This record gives sequence, C-alpha cells and structure tokens, in this order.
Amino acid sequence: MINHDLRVAATIFTILALMPALPAYAADNEAIRAQLALEGYSPVSYYEQGHPEKGSRDYQSTYQGNVYWFTGAAQKDAFEANPATYAPSFPRSCPYNLAQGRLETIDPTNFKIVDGQLLLFHRSTERDGRRQWEESISSSRITEKELLRRAKGNFLDLKF
Repeated sequence: MINHDLRVAATIFTILALMPALPAYAADNEAIRAQLALEGYSPVSYYEQGHPEKGSRDYQSTYQGNVYWFTGAAQKDAFEANPATYAPSFPRSCPYNLAQGRLETIDPTNFKIVDGQLLLFHRSTERDGRRQWEESISSSRITEKELLRRAKGNFLDLKF
C-alpha cells in the first residue's frame, strides 16, 4: 500500500513539475507546424522516388522560412547541398490558381515536375488545379511556360 501511494505521489509530482513546460512545448510545436511545408512530405522524394513520402521531424531543414522534413539523413544532406533544386516553386500555393490570380492551398500528393521545378496543386471536390493546368495546355490555350510565368508574377503580387 505504501509503495502504491508513493508511486501515485511521484506521478502527481512529475505531472505538476512538467505542467509549466506544456504551454512552451505547445507553442514551439505550433510554430513548427505553421512553418512546415508540404504537410511533412519530403521534397526530395518527389524527385528520387517519383512520389511523395512522409518525412520525419528527426530529419528537418529550413529553407526560405519553410521547414522541410525528410525520410532520412541522406535526403536531408541532398536537400541541404542544393535546396533550390528540391524546394517547390510555390510551397503553399497552387500554381494553376496563381496563374489565374487566386490563392489556393496545395494538396502535396497532387504534383508535377516541370522543367525541374516541383509544382504542387490544389485539389478539392470543386477544383483540381493539376487537371485544370493539363487541360489548359492540351487545349492549346496556353503553354506551360506561360502558365509558370503568370503564376510567378501573381505569386509576387499576391504574396504582399
């Protein structure tokens, strides 16, 4: 009975001792989530594996204010050696919608690599940015380079 009471008291003491640290931990965790790009998918995987793979916070790097997670040390090292090669052109915005003058969030599983640039598109029940991108090109209304040019121009305008 005394051992049980001591264990309960030790547990309560530990919880009380850690409680002041919980808001700081939550704030740090929230700050990381706010900066986390690609919902934690590794940008290197799109190139090396041909599909997105979830990374780990154990292997992370920051580039242009965005936090990227990787599947392992080799991916992290590759990214840090040349982040511009792997980082998406628009880490949080759909390039098709940017080309149309709209901001839409991305679905990191809806992607395409164009001229070595990782593009991530919006996808919802109403709209699929990648499908619309492809339809615009296939109907010969516009070229991929022109869509990219418009997206980059609007990105700078809409970013500020």
